[in-house]
Amino acid sequence: MTVSAQPPAERRLLTLAKLQMYQAYGGDIDAWARRGHDASMTDDDWHLIECLRQDLYLAATGRASPELCAATEGRLRAATDSDEVREALRELAGLRPV
Repeated sequence: MTVSAQPPAERRLLTLAKLQMYQAYGGDIDAWARRGHDASMTDDDWHLIECLRQDLYLAATGRASPELCAATEGRLRAATDSDEVREALRELAGLRPV
């Protein structure tokens, strides 16, 4: 599954708060959905985190084509609001100690 390089105008950027929510549920979207959540995070946000984590892992472990590596970096920059969030996503992907 791939996500477009440019987030749609209606999609808000990924933030540390969204990553913390994702981590709080261990990446389990069903548990998060059952909890009843507010509008601060959407299903699209959750899926974007999951896709970026997977692609970052594939790129870092040499299992992705150069094209996917470049596209992943572009999507990462387009979908996040800071270097801190990008670093946190890399940590979620298992690329750096958490």
